[in-house]
Amino acid sequence: MKKILTVLIPVYNTEKYIKRCLDSLLLKETNSDVELLIVSDGSKDNSVNIIKEYVKVYPETIRLIEKENAGHGSTINVGIKEAKGKYFKVIDSDDWVNSIDFITFVSRLKKETADLVVTNYTQEHIYKGETIYNEYSGLTENILYDFDKIDLNILKGEYFVMATSTYKTSILKSSNLHLMEKTFYVDMQYNVVPITEVNTFTYYNLDIYRYFIGRLDQSVNTSSFVRNKLHHEKVLKFLIEFYEDNKRKLSVNKKRYIKMIINYTLYTHYNIFCSYDTSKKEATKQIKEFDKYLKEKSIKLYLESDKMAYTKMHRKPNFYFVKHSPRLYTKLLSFSSIIYIHYSNSYSVCP
Repeated sequence: MKKILTVLIPVYNTEKYIKRCLDSLLLKETNSDVELLIVSDGSKDNSVNIIKEYVKVYPETIRLIEKENAGHGSTINVGIKEAKGKYFKVIDSDDWVNSIDFITFVSRLKKETADLVVTNYTQEHIYKGETIYNEYSGLTENILYDFDKIDLNILKGEYFVMATSTYKTSILKSSNLHLMEKTFYVDMQYNVVPITEVNTFTYYNLDIYRYFIGRLDQSVNTSSFVRNKLHHEKVLKFLIEFYEDNKRKLSVNKKRYIKMIINYTLYTHYNIFCSYDTSKKEATKQIKEFDKYLKEKSIKLYLESDKMAYTKMHRKPNFYFVKHSPRLYTKLLSFSSIIYIHYSNSYSVCP
């Protein structure tokens, strides 16, 4: 039977969490329509043994692929290649879904035609005991949006992320998406590259994804950002060069949308080096080299990033304060209300 949805579950040493993930997805109402494609990225703990027990019970729903470790991006590459569902969604194995809304979600996908389906998600800061609900309040349900014709202001400076995006599998294949391997932050590639092929999208006001935040080894932690800053730079350079190579083929809206994502990523990148990196001499050298690269590779993106007050105020003294007193300078910028000019105010409407 043709599956409506492939849910890819990348697994790497998540024996503590995998049962919660699978139990939230294995539902009698959806099992016949959903393929759970689990890709173990060389897990060394008991994750695979746990999954194999689930496969015995749900052989028509779960498919397990084991491979050597090559990073999160490699599991998604395998998943796209192997997917049998009409639509494709990634659920990390330490995350889970809202089962009630997931049932409605799958039911609606049966009649869906959009290239991209957007849903809401919740950040579960378990160790803080905090839950943050995220929705696209500017979007309306039951509308088939034309990506090239919408007013991007309805997104209110937000963009579609991996947790909120369900692509047609054919879109992922036709975009030739191939994520970097053994590299963090490749979700940014996933957010950008398929958009070149997306003509229509729709919004379901459903709270599907439960995003578990709080693990010390997560790449979204500040310490991990600093430790993996060159991975972040590698992905960012890919985005910049992808934009420059494809901008002449893109519609005005798609160019603006992709630039919005790049500008957000640029802000994050400068912040990593200028505020949080404690290897001051090295950080100064590296961010100056990157700044030179950006100016040479894309003068337009360089000039647009100069609209971000935080970046501009570090560029003016040639990143002098990164070496000497980065946190103090950031506090001074914050005190003068400069750093908090939100990137979306500058970029969501730029031509």
